[in-house]
Amino acid sequence: MWMTKRDEVGIEIHSGKNRIIRRIFEQLDYEVKKLDRVYYGGLTKKNLPRGKFRFLLQQEVIMLKHFI
Repeated sequence: MWMTKRDEVGIEIHSGKNRIIRRIFEQLDYEVKKLDRVYYGGLTKKNLPRGKFRFLLQQEVIMLKHFI
């Protein structure tokens, strides 16, 4: 876990059960205003502007099929 701004927390988890982050912070009496997944199955949002998309490469599609 790392801190960015005073009201932001960065957490890295390896198993994403439904709403696990929200439940953890609820137990600590913190409000989760938004969550942002920055990495999934070997894919990142790096160099991708907000609101934009890109097509996946064939190798990325294959990788995702084996990830799930």
